[in-house]
Amino acid sequence: MRRWSLPRGLALLLLALGCHREIEMVPLSERTIYATDRFYDVQSLTKDRAFVVGYGGKILETTDGGRNWEIRPSGVDVALYDVCFADAQSGWVSGQDGLVLHTADGGRTWQKQEANALAEEKDGPKLPVYLFALDCIDKDHAWAVGDRSIVTSTTDGGRTWRSRKVAGASDDLSGGESLAAADPIFYDVQFLDLQQGWIVGEFGKILHTDDGGESWREQQRTLMEGSGIFDPLDLPTLYGLHLVDAQRGVASGIEAHMARTTDGGARWSFDKFEVEYPLLDPLFRVVELPDGQGWAVGAAGEVVRHAPGATAWKRAELGQDVLTWLRGISFSDPQNGWMVGGYGLIYRTTDGGQTWLPSQG
Repeated sequence: MRRWSLPRGLALLLLALGCHREIEMVPLSERTIYATDRFYDVQSLTKDRAFVVGYGGKILETTDGGRNWEIRPSGVDVALYDVCFADAQSGWVSGQDGLVLHTADGGRTWQKQEANALAEEKDGPKLPVYLFALDCIDKDHAWAVGDRSIVTSTTDGGRTWRSRKVAGASDDLSGGESLAAADPIFYDVQFLDLQQGWIVGEFGKILHTDDGGESWREQQRTLMEGSGIFDPLDLPTLYGLHLVDAQRGVASGIEAHMARTTDGGARWSFDKFEVEYPLLDPLFRVVELPDGQGWAVGAAGEVVRHAPGATAWKRAELGQDVLTWLRGISFSDPQNGWMVGGYGLIYRTTDGGQTWLPSQG
């Protein structure tokens, strides 16, 4: 009697799928995540609860570690770039065309707020600018930054927002250079408390405030020392920012540049990489954890990390190739984290990044 058996490769595949519930196949009719989704940011609130935002106004929430995702209606269809929760109930999202959304019920419902993120066009009206990043300290205080050097902030939970343009220094620049650098794009912002905050952006801009954003001072000049960069306009654009405390911080940028300070920004210098060939892709987001390890994600599926106590970055061993860009990474604690990107990619780790598994929803 002839016996039928599965091909060895298929048997191994089925065995692997059975070992990890996170990658079980889900019927198309039940899915909330598609290959056409583009996710720009994630915030991990607890080891099992996280929010993801992205293209087309999409907001997702999981409360069970990514086994299931719920769509939280945003009421908009534009790109959402950043999400920040001040506590379990109060949060904001920023996005395209000066958009700011707010929730006061843990993300179940979202309402538009008038962020007044407008830039004056030559011989024309003021138009809304993209808000690429935001940060919040508590349920009342939040800041958002974006195109045309715009910073907007609220002190009353978003009932009112005050917008202003942050002018940069033009010392040592010619007329044409000064014009080119007049309105750099701001890509990330972080406040440690109600007074201390930083912004990073185009042309290597690093700005610091110690008065709650009323005034800003540039800090990027020290990056030129010993770097072989002599023209301020050649400083690499910085996309991501993470401050551990008032003294220690790191910023990630174009061509995998990583800028670091250990003295509150009085001096910044570039970190080293330990890789077999130069990294050329931008790193969009960076985070450093309480245990001393660091992570950054970027274009072409690039993921780099440094070990606790080290500052030299290495490629992370994911055990698989990531075939799309990555834009967001967030940890609730040193063991539990998420990263998101193109093609609807959501990855989760529960062991401090030793393994990352896809969450398909």
